[in-house]
Amino acid sequence: MTDLKIEVRDRIHLSGVSRADKPALLEHLQIKDIHDRTMNIPYPYSEADADWWLGKRIEHTNRQGKESTFAIREAGKLIGVVGADNFELGMTHRAEIGYWLAKPYWGQGLMTDAVRTFVGYAFTELEVMRLIAHVFSFNVSSARVLEKNGFRLEGCLRKHFCKDGKLIDARFYGLLKGEWS
Repeated sequence: MTDLKIEVRDRIHLSGVSRADKPALLEHLQIKDIHDRTMNIPYPYSEADADWWLGKRIEHTNRQGKESTFAIREAGKLIGVVGADNFELGMTHRAEIGYWLAKPYWGQGLMTDAVRTFVGYAFTELEVMRLIAHVFSFNVSSARVLEKNGFRLEGCLRKHFCKDGKLIDARFYGLLKGEWS
């Protein structure tokens, strides 16, 4: 984990993930509603899942030398994540953004602010020219987070994802660096 700390709002900031975040991951990701709204978070979420994800993120940051995925923190404790997990610095002009937030924090505009903060970081520090995002069509709240941050709906992808044995439609969003303010 780097020492990077980016303020989002009063008492909320972004910083790198660390092994010390494992208990918070295990606590927050036991909520099935989070699993249901994200593509890659398993349910039930196990210690092995947390160890794997944390190891992957820490190794990725060490290799790149820059964070591309952040813990959203309140008073130092992880309450969510925002970032571009698979982004490789200097290898591409675009990154796919993903995020989740602990359920007690839903409906407070916090994720909108965290995404706005990450978008600014991605365009300046990661030097991406385009951010993209996939959102399950039923996840209206997540779509609104993107729209409030200037992302444009670029298409509807019918039966695009298979999750828990069900084919799910998705909305595809994009944001160009020149469109963001």
